[in-house]
Amino acid sequence: MRRVTARVKRMKRTLLTTGLLLGGLALAACGSEGPGVQARQAGDTTPTTTPETTTTTAAPATTAAPATTVAPATAPAQPPCTDEALGAAYAPQHGNTAALRAQSCEGGWATSSEGHGYGPPTFTLYRAEGDHWVVVNHSAAKLCEGQGVPPDVAPRIGCDT
Repeated sequence: MRRVTARVKRMKRTLLTTGLLLGGLALAACGSEGPGVQARQAGDTTPTTTPETTTTTAAPATTAAPATTVAPATAPAQPPCTDEALGAAYAPQHGNTAALRAQSCEGGWATSSEGHGYGPPTFTLYRAEGDHWVVVNHSAAKLCEGQGVPPDVAPRIGCDT
């Protein structure tokens, strides 16, 4: 009976602490930006914001754009970002793809992870070449370092920069 009471007290303390933390996070997520309610005393007639002034001017004259017949250039489509597509590039070099999972693909670059039971996962970096993926690096850390991944793409595919 005594052990049960100690467990209940510990559980209550844990739940209370968790509730307080989650409540604090919820309040922080709401923030103070955007519309809100201001408390004012009765009889207070001072405005809390200044009115906006607007001016109107005539729009400048424009000319019609010349007609074009050439379609705008578009970026080539990258291969599908699926476990199977990345596995097709992975298998010839590293073998079994049963635990391989696509993580993210963007801008012609992709990453995947491979679980190893209780051991840490390994990651693979791919580059799109035409309609297929090519393995660029296979590592547990610093996957994209020195591999030519553009700085704007690296964080979006999970590279540590």
